[in-house]
Amino acid sequence: MRIAVIGGTGHIGTYLSPLLAEAGHDVVCVSRGARKPYRPHEAWQRIATVHLDRTAEDFAPQIAALRAAAVIDLTCYTSESARQMVDALRGRVQHFLHCGTIWVHGHSVQVPTTEDAPRQPFGDYGCRKAAIEAYLLHEARSGAFPATVLHPGHLVGPGWRPITPAGNFNPQTFSDLAAGNEVLLPNLGMETLHHVHAADVAQAFALAVARPDAAVGESFHVVSPAALTLRGYAECMASWFGRAPRLRFLPWEEWRRAWPEKEAAITWDHLAHSPNCSIAKARAALGYDPAYSSLAAVQEAVTWLMEDGSITRPRE
Repeated sequence: MRIAVIGGTGHIGTYLSPLLAEAGHDVVCVSRGARKPYRPHEAWQRIATVHLDRTAEDFAPQIAALRAAAVIDLTCYTSESARQMVDALRGRVQHFLHCGTIWVHGHSVQVPTTEDAPRQPFGDYGCRKAAIEAYLLHEARSGAFPATVLHPGHLVGPGWRPITPAGNFNPQTFSDLAAGNEVLLPNLGMETLHHVHAADVAQAFALAVARPDAAVGESFHVVSPAALTLRGYAECMASWFGRAPRLRFLPWEEWRRAWPEKEAAITWDHLAHSPNCSIAKARAALGYDPAYSSLAAVQEAVTWLMEDGSITRPRE
């Protein structure tokens, strides 16, 4: 099958494009040309690359001109962009797969959250992605367009920074845990994060491509087998570094004063969402079987950050 992957060299695409090529598909990687893949793979020699800018008015028609049987869109963030893509591809593709986010759920109610839980998104990102999901699934379930939506958690992989136990991207938290320094956590540290390795997200997209009868008209969570509390995450990472955890907990308003405003805002977003999602549907319908736990995924990324010098290595 000819498959176009929009965002084919990004976090997910770095793993997905070669995975599809290895499965025998004719893969066209669509990117702006601003980034090389995060990891080398011999399959890139068999992957065609097309440089297109999503901001161009004719972007969607240019995707249609690729004549792909399936299109995987990893970079759609507005309903308008989704509608343009559907209008351009309607009647031309067998399968369209969109990358969403578990933040479409908003606040957790009953956990682990399942895909059929009512949507109560908040914040710009979650609301925009929820609107895209609602549109695509309506089109699919009405028989007008063969769409599937996959919702990843907090992406993790070598080459970029994972969300830390402090709920933001500042790697100093890992350096402090590695050094045995005291780490401040907000509230009681019982809010949750749900990571997923980019390779596992790629696995889910490849499975959905292979099982369109099970995937079209459906959304799926794509996360690790279990979420982590901030406290448990910090304790496990300290142990991984060979240190006893030294944690102190502060009320949110007091904790936030120790951080720059931008990083505190990122933490608040993660605390407010506190995702904890089920993968039972993806397991049953697609055969999704994540290779990484949340901790294993983070530890692989942190190992890369230590080698890169972004995290101070623990002393022997």
